[in-house]
Amino acid sequence: MFLDHVTFAVHDLDEIVLQIEGALGSEFEVPTRTIPGITGRVIALNGTFLEVMAVSDPEQAGLSPFGKKFVQYLDERGSGIFSATLCTRDLAGLQENLPETVKNCGPISTWVPQPDGSKIQFSSLFFGQYHLMPWVIEYHSELPDVAIDMRLRSATIQVSDLTAAVGRYRTVYGIPESRVQRTGGAARLELENSFLELKEADPEGLSTVEIEAPGRIIRLAFDNNSVEFAELSIP
Repeated sequence: MFLDHVTFAVHDLDEIVLQIEGALGSEFEVPTRTIPGITGRVIALNGTFLEVMAVSDPEQAGLSPFGKKFVQYLDERGSGIFSATLCTRDLAGLQENLPETVKNCGPISTWVPQPDGSKIQFSSLFFGQYHLMPWVIEYHSELPDVAIDMRLRSATIQVSDLTAAVGRYRTVYGIPESRVQRTGGAARLELENSFLELKEADPEGLSTVEIEAPGRIIRLAFDNNSVEFAELSIP
């Protein structure tokens, strides 16, 4: 299982796209509207991607559970990191191992169009807390090759109770204790070529994303509806 993509909820799609393109030196794909009332754009990385979405029709957006949560997030928090998604090769097995106390929705099978006219088919499993509990997906189509030498490295999620959150995440995503590193008020959950960091802090929810590029790490966060970038050396 690995960190597949992260979705940003924004008020001004074009402005945020320009900011990210300038920082990464790569271009987003053309806009798509796979969810009613919401417009999105994707920037493909090496085996992973970033997604930026904005409300284009509030009435239409309110017709789906995703759209309602998306609009609520923007109204309450402003532009920020709306969700993270993990990829697995056995979604059915993951769902079968979930305790009865873990509420989930899915798998939901769907597809997204590609610029060349093809479709990427996948199934998704949701846990209802978009900005806290990452979705899990399984692809049923081959993904296009990307020549960009950058990939998603991590996502940080702020939680109110670190011990409880670590236990819940390990249970839901099947992460063994041996792949959990605890340091003070944070815990790193090791995935395949990526990790989730849980940090005890307010407000709860996704707070930062890191992208690994040759010789550097680019950290993305939001402040006052704008993206903040920081460049870090690779440890």
